[in-house]
Amino acid sequence: MADLLIMASDEDLVFLFRRIFDQHEIRWARDTDEAVQAVRSQPPDLLILDVKGPGTEDLAALRAVREVSAQQLVIILTAYGTAQTAVEAIKQGAHDYLFKPFDVGQLRRMVADALEVATQRRAARRPVRPMRRPPLTGVIGTSPAMQEVYRAIGKVAPTDLAVLITGESGTGKELVARMLHEHGSRADKPFLALNCAAIPEPLLESELFGYERGAFTGALSRKIGKLEVCNGGTLFLDEIGDMSTALQTKMLRVLQDGTFERIGGTDTLSVDVRVIAATNRDLVELMRQGRFRDDLYYRLKVVPIHLPPLRERGDDLALLAGHFLQQTQAESGRHDLSLSEAAMDLLRAYSWPGNVRELENVIRGAALTCPGPTILPEHLAIAPAGKPDSPVGQKAAAHPAAAVTAAQRNGDELARLLDPVFRRLHEDFAAGRGGKPFDRIEQELIRKALTAASGNQSQAARLLGITRTTLRKRIQKYKITVRPQVE
Repeated sequence: MADLLIMASDEDLVFLFRRIFDQHEIRWARDTDEAVQAVRSQPPDLLILDVKGPGTEDLAALRAVREVSAQQLVIILTAYGTAQTAVEAIKQGAHDYLFKPFDVGQLRRMVADALEVATQRRAARRPVRPMRRPPLTGVIGTSPAMQEVYRAIGKVAPTDLAVLITGESGTGKELVARMLHEHGSRADKPFLALNCAAIPEPLLESELFGYERGAFTGALSRKIGKLEVCNGGTLFLDEIGDMSTALQTKMLRVLQDGTFERIGGTDTLSVDVRVIAATNRDLVELMRQGRFRDDLYYRLKVVPIHLPPLRERGDDLALLAGHFLQQTQAESGRHDLSLSEAAMDLLRAYSWPGNVRELENVIRGAALTCPGPTILPEHLAIAPAGKPDSPVGQKAAAHPAAAVTAAQRNGDELARLLDPVFRRLHEDFAAGRGGKPFDRIEQELIRKALTAASGNQSQAARLLGITRTTLRKRIQKYKITVRPQVE
């Protein structure tokens, strides 16, 4: 149930709203003063303002409410359907507007859309990950290299300057971005992270900028992009080097003047968002190749922060290993675990290509599979000096933690392989020939598995990681003909 506040002098209108939205709580404010007081004491999920006059001066209630709560979602109702009033309402921060007399179905859709935005904003204010551990966990270390990072964070966090974080994969770039947000003036506002390498370009554009209803086939309602959702807060763009040059141009405009349009929209929207970007790639080399815009690079790199790889952080390794071990103890209930000196020597000898993320996986894997209270070298899924053909490396290769790391690499590779598939699906969807993409993909996977298994359904089910009963149901659903292959 949502909380709707209606500002209207017409009691009949409020009665109508209570009938239409009987599943929600409806509060009534008779004038601007009552509306402002209600928003100040208990901000509603949505405020609906009934504007009586034909001029933009009647948007004074909107301005007054926005002064109290700049994030308040507002829909304007007006009997004076002029372009001037509509444009001015949007410019002054209204979420949407509706001319009277209105269609009840249109009103329902508009309110549902606004409440969805309210839900997205609430989600953005919550931590992105389940908070089993305190925020900023992982930003640990006393090495000189990390002290430089802390000094840079302390200087730039209170400002709104753009920050470019560089470093190898697994060094903790998102954690530093969160630290910048938590220690800045926007700490009570949303923080959103978006991985530019994990989302195909067409979907990334939709995620960032949103789209209008009818922008393309299947766009049945307006979608609010991440830029609007975290208005007033911080947007973290991870792997910015993988963003296409077309999207780079749009992001440059956001950085320059804080404006953009939704896909399929004509209204220019303004946002106040701090942008923090990160990459593990050489952006200077990408600029030489013409794959990254020079002007965007210099806009992002107002303050650069470089995260050192784990192999250059000295005694931080022991601190981090102990930290991850304590976490695993708390989660598993095994409070007697410790690292042997030989195990620590092996950790120090390893080059850590996966950095802190890899160290966490190795410690967790060792803690979960170690039969006794002491973690020994043979429990660690690594090889001395990064040599997988050494005796310890051969033992480690069969270790479950190694399987975790391999699965992570395979998952990354699968994501890259699926990029063109999703790009094609998005193009088909936009052209009105989308069908049911998930069903299409599932059908092809089943056909490929059956072919690979020579028609053996039990073997095909094992290949797909599902039960034979589930496979049979899918075969019936898609009317797939099973033809056993005869050698």
